[in-house]
Amino acid sequence: MRRHKYWYRIDNAGKIFPAISKKERSNVFRISFYLDQTIDVDLLNTAINELLPRFEALAVQMKNGLFWSYFAATDKPFQVEREPSVFCKFFKSDYLFKVYYLNNKITLETFHALTDGTGALAFIKSIVYHYYRLQGLEIDHEYRVLSELPYSKRENEDVFVTNYDKARRKNLREVNAYRFEGERFADHWVLFIKVRLDTKSLVRHVKNTHHVTLTQYFTAVIAYSIIKETIDFRGKGKPLKMFIPVNLRPYFNSITLRNFSLFIKTVYDSEKKDWTFEEVLEQTKTDFAQELDKDRLIERMSSNVDFEKKMVIRILPLFLKTIAFRIGYTILGERISSTSFSNLGIIELPSGLQDHVLDVDFANAGYGFATTMLSVGDHTNIMFTSSLKDTSIFSHFVSFLVDEGLEPIIDTNYEEGYDEIL
Repeated sequence: MRRHKYWYRIDNAGKIFPAISKKERSNVFRISFYLDQTIDVDLLNTAINELLPRFEALAVQMKNGLFWSYFAATDKPFQVEREPSVFCKFFKSDYLFKVYYLNNKITLETFHALTDGTGALAFIKSIVYHYYRLQGLEIDHEYRVLSELPYSKRENEDVFVTNYDKARRKNLREVNAYRFEGERFADHWVLFIKVRLDTKSLVRHVKNTHHVTLTQYFTAVIAYSIIKETIDFRGKGKPLKMFIPVNLRPYFNSITLRNFSLFIKTVYDSEKKDWTFEEVLEQTKTDFAQELDKDRLIERMSSNVDFEKKMVIRILPLFLKTIAFRIGYTILGERISSTSFSNLGIIELPSGLQDHVLDVDFANAGYGFATTMLSVGDHTNIMFTSSLKDTSIFSHFVSFLVDEGLEPIIDTNYEEGYDEIL
């Protein structure tokens, strides 16, 4: 039986975000659906408010207790907003997500303490499906829309804690990574660049030429572009470290809507000055093979959960935990990662909805730059977000794809002169 008034602890992965988030590092990500029509704002608002009781894990607000922040149920009416010019901004509101509209686009922006990309995708797919159903469109959900499936308590499970094994925890040590420096856009403006490729041509090329997965291929292309274009990286002693979040649900048979992903990493030595793409790709394959091991993932999960179970951490008041988390993130989080690459995978839609969804975006806003990827319909999108004005890495990335015989189509929110006025 579902509870109508309840509270629950923030999941293990989400606990850090309330402490470390601020205007410069919002820890907000977005998923946007472009539809075949201009958005009816009132209908969209109705769709969301009718859906919220079904999404118990997301219909919450964050409150502060004596020892931990926590989520409490809320039934306040939700209101969509017109999309602002700066995306993934830090926000405080009754809900831990925002829904925006702009022309034919519906955007869900989510604070990462609430859920990850997989959970947010399930929610926005349900919003779009219900929006069209309210218009009278008869669409079979084909078991691809969560709101049309029976509710399960497993949707609200903290699977990190469920799979915690004290005996398998490990002391995780990390060396500091190369960090990007340079002039940044003003007012927390974020550069967005989308590279669109035909999926069939892309898959055929990557499979036949390089014999790797798309995630491995683009991880290597991004790393290679950084190595070639970032002069101050080479010979500086700090490795390039790319963090790649992995959806753990398939590994542990989970359907949770809460955070359940874990970063793996690929590492490239800065002392090596003559990296070829083939060497970068081989290093990427080796790191993926080592990191994507279930036993290794359990060890890392258990180590993360073990931290919050330590008595010295549990008895600290919230304000002291917040200070500790901020210091710990600076030392063990921010400094050990150069950049990230997130693959949301294939956006599976009911066949009756496929012609109505023209495109999908997925973006993270980081302090440096981040890369995301997804496939929808007949094409694949690789999306860059950056607070840095230097675009040389992105230019190299696109040029490399052209040299590979692919045909990228570029879209961006950048306009001539932005680097002068922002």
